[in-house]
Amino acid sequence: MTDTKFVPEIIEPKKRRANMDNISCKARLIGGLVLAALLAGIFSIVPAIDSADYLSEAAKNSSQTMMGALFQFLMALFYLAIAVLLFPILEKFGKSLAIGFLALRILAATLVVFGTILLSSILALSQQYIQSPPQNLHMFEVIGATLKAARDSTNHVYMILALCSANALMFILFVKSRLLPLWISLWGLTGAVFTGIASILILFQVVDVISVQYLALNVPAALLEIVFAVWLLVKGFKA
Repeated sequence: MTDTKFVPEIIEPKKRRANMDNISCKARLIGGLVLAALLAGIFSIVPAIDSADYLSEAAKNSSQTMMGALFQFLMALFYLAIAVLLFPILEKFGKSLAIGFLALRILAATLVVFGTILLSSILALSQQYIQSPPQNLHMFEVIGATLKAARDSTNHVYMILALCSANALMFILFVKSRLLPLWISLWGLTGAVFTGIASILILFQVVDVISVQYLALNVPAALLEIVFAVWLLVKGFKA
């Protein structure tokens, strides 16, 4: 007759191994999504919209503008997917912080989609602008300036502030859980702070979006995204 008191001792290690295998698969998937989001962000850059003559250049480069909008929308989906996969892992180490992380990621993704709508609106306005008689151009320029300012503040200020706040909570939870090496978590926290500072400087018009200061403040976070993604793909989370 089998002694049932030994059954839990046999089943429990199997459950733990299955759970760790599941987390390892999730870690690799999250790493892939982080890289995908980074690439989508790069491909969502539209030089025609960022130029001084954006009202005429957007329509002339409509394919480039539409591709930028598509990649920006994909970036929003990747942000959400990362948050959904990470939440059940992180909530074990701090439910309130994990909920805050998820909520801020959802907010960031929503703002990315709103920025995509503004980008499409600028393209539509540009197409009307190049066909409009000269006496109506001033009206288009006023509307275009308003849409451009709304897009820049959405993409480079409010979305970024929501995203770096979410990342700060995520790396605080990684510090608590030790799922990642401490140096990666501390680097992530530092990068989030620098990125937040860059967006606040843009909000108060201290620096421009295309400036050395803004790019320099965002370098630590950009490099960390690559390191974070590669670490998850190669090493995964610590047991």
